[in-house]
Amino acid sequence: MNLWNVFRMEIYKNIHDRASLFIMLVLMCLSIISGIFITNQNWIFRETAEFGVEIMVIWLFVFSILGTLAFLFIYPYQMARTDYKNNVMSLMIASGVSRVQYYFVKIGATLLFSFLSIISLVIIPLLIVLLINGEVASAFEFADFYWEVGDTGVTFGLIITGWLSAFSTLMTAVIITKGRGAAFFVFFGLSIATSQLALIIQILLGINRWQVTNTFTIIQNLFTMAIMGLVGILILRKQDL
Repeated sequence: MNLWNVFRMEIYKNIHDRASLFIMLVLMCLSIISGIFITNQNWIFRETAEFGVEIMVIWLFVFSILGTLAFLFIYPYQMARTDYKNNVMSLMIASGVSRVQYYFVKIGATLLFSFLSIISLVIIPLLIVLLINGEVASAFEFADFYWEVGDTGVTFGLIITGWLSAFSTLMTAVIITKGRGAAFFVFFGLSIATSQLALIIQILLGINRWQVTNTFTIIQNLFTMAIMGLVGILILRKQDL
């Protein structure tokens, strides 16, 4: 079995994950509906008989945000642990695919669908809310202004590398625990360890924590991503599947 077929299999499996797709659809609808009401400030905090309805909408908005954050964290974990849970990985390795090759295919497919989930649950609802409230043009004008006078490239790089760093740490935690629920505790443990290591490096380099720039943080995130990827590969190569 070649790598392209393995990647297609991963795509097919994730596309037909109806439970996750249904949850994404529900969260997206909740974010859009509650976002439209919340951004319409004409009714917020007014003293009317509908105050109970307003409180309910605010709670709905809070629930949609918390639910989205939880889903964006759990979704890649669920995709990564599936092959351990269903013994698919051991069968795949037995078919002739090397562990390192399968690692990159699995990470690539999981990363792709994680990115699509962010677009579906964050970008699309935000654009729809802005469009309905007639604020899309203002948002793009502000983005253009910030791009010209701000440090947008560095900020964007900070967000992307931070997300990739957290993603690689989570994938390594899943590999270490073979997809068990303890992966969450390992993830937080690894995150704390990498942050403390970065702090030690800053001290050795004589860098005050208030002098840490976004560029240094980006380098730190890339370093964490590379280390976690290497650790994940080394453990997977020696792991008893």
